[in-house]
Amino acid sequence: MKKKKRKGFQILNARVTATVSVALVLVILGLVSLLAIAAENVTREIKENLGFNVVFVEEAGEREIDHITDFVAIQPYTKSVELITPEQSRLRWQEETGEDVLQVIGVNPFAAELVVKVNAEHSSTAQLQAYADALRGHSSVEDVTMHAEMVDSVNDNLRSITLVLAIVGCAMLFISFMLINNTIRLTIYSRRFIIYTMKLVGATDGFIRRPLIVANIVNGIIAGVAASLLLSLLLYYINEFDPSIAGVVPVADILMVFGALVLAGILICGVTSLFAANRYLRIDYDDMFH
Repeated sequence: MKKKKRKGFQILNARVTATVSVALVLVILGLVSLLAIAAENVTREIKENLGFNVVFVEEAGEREIDHITDFVAIQPYTKSVELITPEQSRLRWQEETGEDVLQVIGVNPFAAELVVKVNAEHSSTAQLQAYADALRGHSSVEDVTMHAEMVDSVNDNLRSITLVLAIVGCAMLFISFMLINNTIRLTIYSRRFIIYTMKLVGATDGFIRRPLIVANIVNGIIAGVAASLLLSLLLYYINEFDPSIAGVVPVADILMVFGALVLAGILICGVTSLFAANRYLRIDYDDMFH
């Protein structure tokens, strides 16, 4: 009786250990996923703040300015446009420097200016240069300014960050699969004699395999839920520390990651338990001691 209780405790302990191990691995995978989403959102925000400014000639009339503004606003690359009048530029200058140019030189030297923000997929230097060149040919446009070096620097840095996160994500996925595989194999290894005994009394492979896979799928669900709860607590404390940081990842994306963790727990635990069960269904009695 004591021997059966001890055996049952060992099996339960193995299942708990496997579930905790899977949960910890899924937490790491979840962190990498959330970081990747945050990097993507920050990347998009930075790219959409990159654009160009259209400076109009002083003689440009309101009709010409409105025509160009409407034309730019409907282009597929445009995210937003903002028309800054000469008077707005003068007041901004006065606010920033404390100096009124009208009193200094007697005239307003500022021209009307159109600030164009582009969509993230249209933020490369070549694309921005092409859009700027198309507008420079208009008689009402004096110049189109853009920060080409800044655009190149931002795009290069973002590509590097994306590459690093992709490599880390793939590495973590491989490591997590190996760790979970080894952990689940240990849980089934602890039941290898039960499997062999069931085979001796005529149980089919499917009959033996089914409860093992189902039990590990349940463990995967529990591990996925536990990992999601741990990440929720982490995000809660981050939000308490700095709400702007937590706001980088929308709630919908967080819920998607949590669902993916549960699904990953189910798939990885189910597949690895299938392989491990098949292995111990095929081995001989003498090989069970190795």
